[in-house]
Amino acid sequence: MGDGSPMATYTVDEALTAMGFGRFQALVLAYAGMGWISEAMEMMLLSFIGPAVQSLWGLSAQEQSLITSIVFAGMLVGAYSWGIVSDKHGRRKGFLITAIVTAGGGFLSAFSPNYIWLIFLRCL
Repeated sequence: MGDGSPMATYTVDEALTAMGFGRFQALVLAYAGMGWISEAMEMMLLSFIGPAVQSLWGLSAQEQSLITSIVFAGMLVGAYSWGIVSDKHGRRKGFLITAIVTAGGGFLSAFSPNYIWLIFLRCL
């Protein structure tokens, strides 16, 4: 550094190749993949929840579509809010908390006694 020796420079590809792909990278990839899969399942479940709840509780088409809309609104607000939390307290802690909140909200929404509770829990 200060001794006059030249600093080596790398391109991004060279740095990634030099670093290698180890256990840590595999765990990060698996963890991110599980998050992506759960997000995809959330979207897929919306197509089953809407018609089932509509016939069970006698909802209008507008009420059924609000279930889907509230999930996307929750994602919008959550992505921004949890991004700020992750910036302040670390990505690992932020991602873990969001995974717990999302799983808890999804699990509890299965036991929703009425439409209002379903809307609230799907927003989480």
